[in-house]
Amino acid sequence: MIAWLILVVFTAGINLFLFIAVRGRWGPLVPILAVAALAGTVAGNELGHRVGVDLLRIGSFEPVAASVVAQVAMLATVLLAALAPTEPPPASGS
Repeated sequence: MIAWLILVVFTAGINLFLFIAVRGRWGPLVPILAVAALAGTVAGNELGHRVGVDLLRIGSFEPVAASVVAQVAMLATVLLAALAPTEPPPASGS
């Protein structure tokens, strides 16, 4: 269990670093991206087990499937954040 947790945190950290490096922006969204990377890594690992993806396996950890789902989760987070309003609506003064 401890080895799995270390691999999850390590894989999520590497994916977060690569995502930020490719994106080229370090902003206030990074903590939310870190949570998305962790959740995506755990979900990808489970998905890899259930689907049977055995491209590269470390014990019972599926790093390829975990990395793919972590990247998709971070991309979805950035796209949803882009849809959020950036300014409050103007107040109508009467």
